[in-house]
Amino acid sequence: MSASVLIIALLSAPFPTEVPEGEEPLVAVEALHTSFRFDIRYATKDNFAGVAAYPIARCVLRRSVAERMVRAQRWLDEKHPGLRLVFKDCYRPDRVQRILWNAVKGTPKQRYVANPDTGTGSIHSYGAAVDLTLADAEGKELDMGTPYDHLGELAEPRHEERFLRERKLSSAEVERRRILRRALVEIAGMKPIPNEWWHFNAPDALRKKYSRLDVPLEAVP
Repeated sequence: MSASVLIIALLSAPFPTEVPEGEEPLVAVEALHTSFRFDIRYATKDNFAGVAAYPIARCVLRRSVAERMVRAQRWLDEKHPGLRLVFKDCYRPDRVQRILWNAVKGTPKQRYVANPDTGTGSIHSYGAAVDLTLADAEGKELDMGTPYDHLGELAEPRHEERFLRERKLSSAEVERRRILRRALVEIAGMKPIPNEWWHFNAPDALRKKYSRLDVPLEAVP
């Protein structure tokens, strides 16, 4: 993209391309804990939308949300030594949300993607949501019963007890999900959602302090 085209794109962006003054900054999560691992899927085509939407693979979050991730990892270090948080998706610029939406709009997959033309859009675009799984000490991801971004009931926490009874999920798989939820919900104070075991939101009161952003990932120090 030429410099002139980039300037025009930035000027026409409907949401801030810089974090507004007085709001928490976006910070690079990889610098905060040596145990963190990263597999940013939307920087590749290996995702349910089938498009490489991010120009670079980075995980950035609002500062206090990133601090919650450190709190969760420290608890894992203490209670489940060797387990590591693996980040699949973090802050998502609004322009990227539109790429994902356009890739699935009009298909059955669209119900899994927040429409960027609504008043809220995606909470990822506030820097206040994160997608995570767990890995062992060698960095090998643990089996959670479904892959990340699996579209279907088997990935939905609200159905876990039923799938346990039906033996579609094993007790070990569900226990790993529970460990992840305890780290993120009970320890870090994040909020789970009923249809994705990997997704966690910052508390509503915290998110309401943030603007929906279109800050390019490359612009975050």
